Amino acid sequence: CARFQKDEVIPQKVLSDIVNTSLTSPSGFNIQPTNVILVQNQTIKEELAKTAMLGPGNMFRTRDSSAIAVFLSDLEPHKRIDRIMELEKESGVRTKPYLASLPVVSTFLMGQGRVATLAKQVATDLMSPVQPMPTIDPIQSWSYKNTSLMVQTFVFSATSHGLSTCLMEGYDSRRVKEVLKIPDRYDIPLMCGIGYEYEGDEKGICRKTPRLNANEVFFTDTFGQHLELSSLENDNDTRDEEDTEAC
Repeated sequence: CARFQKDEVIPQKVLSDIVNTSLTSPSGFNIQPTNVILVQNQTIKEELAKTAMLGPGNMFRTRDSSAIAVFLSDLEPHKRIDRIMELEKESGVRTKPYLASLPVVSTFLMGQGRVATLAKQVATDLMSPVQPMPTIDPIQSWSYKNTSLMVQTFVFSATSHGLSTCLMEGYDSRRVKEVLKIPDRYDIPLMCGIGYEYEGDEKGICRKTPRLNANEVFFTDTFGQHLELSSLENDNDTRDEEDTEAC
């Protein structure tokens, strides 16, 4: 969204559905290492815009949006395991062997600290020629990766309700943490403005940011091997025409 309508309030029923849909997003071992702050208070949005946002675009979108979703990635996700184990046992979905192995396996793959991560990376690299081994990501990468799944689910859900969204990464994380009182345990990989798109003089004009061609992104079977998409390209042309008519 290039610009939001000012002073628009998202109905609670809509916001509730967006929140509950976002909670369905998947995560590694179901650890769910994400928290979200929905900033709706105009005074706080003004403070964020003034003190933490980078660039005039992010500043005025922060002020004008109905809400700012601040996505937090937990850098100490092992502290969630007890709660996740409680939920898993209550659900009855998992097998006993799975529940027994979850704390050990998940803690191994979410190695805490640079030294622990490096040691596990060396060990798995040495074993990889012999047998398949997991990729050990730094905890920040692992948590960001899982948070991004919720971000996408959140955006799709908001869009399904006719809301516009704007993902933002241009901000001073330290200042955002100060304004919103976020503990050091969490990082802020993304923020998302949501609201109703501004309808001014350019109403009815549909503008799309450019994207790479499908054959520049998707391959078939092995890297670099051309994927035949002639039928899909025709479908895309049809959808583009429909989108233009709908704008």
